[in-house]
Amino acid sequence: MGLPHRTWLEPLVLVASLPSVPRLTMMADAPTVVGSWWRRSLARLVGGVLLVPRRAAGGARGFGQHVTAVGRVLEAGAIFSVFPEVGPPARPPAFRRVSPAVAYFALRTGRPLVPAVFGGTHDLFLRRPVALRFLAPIEPPRPAPPHGSAAERAAADRLIAELLERATPVAAELHEETGVGVGARRRWRWLQGGFPRHGEAE
Repeated sequence: MGLPHRTWLEPLVLVASLPSVPRLTMMADAPTVVGSWWRRSLARLVGGVLLVPRRAAGGARGFGQHVTAVGRVLEAGAIFSVFPEVGPPARPPAFRRVSPAVAYFALRTGRPLVPAVFGGTHDLFLRRPVALRFLAPIEPPRPAPPHGSAAERAAADRLIAELLERATPVAAELHEETGVGVGARRRWRWLQGGFPRHGEAE
């Protein structure tokens, strides 16, 4: 799982950093992926994409369908990745809110969370330094608590807390490592696309 997710670059950096086998499959919002030709092209470069329709079934039933789809990807021997942040942009190096869904994926499939933390992807231009660091796996409890129980909710909260405890200082460190300075020449700013720049000076 990757964070922070600020621009289109993180999925490509993740793909370039992993072997072609086993295959990487990512979860993404369907309208976002298929909404333009260049996003469709990026999806093909990424490899497998598990599309989530905007009008997917809601509630426990809808989420259960997502868990089933993720489980099938993992059982097929692929690597599954998701960018779990939700909500409005956050000023680097802070994360946006992390959806608890990623913790439930781990709890219900029995697979660990492996954080992939990015730095330098928030402000794109030619030859901009970026960084990626994989952290140690975070194992879900075994045996897994019953689905929908208070014990499962508590376990999900603990997984998210541990994830943030590990990833937050690394994100800050990578943000510093990839800083380019206020006076740096920023060419090809169109690489940023429509993503927010946060108005920050590094």
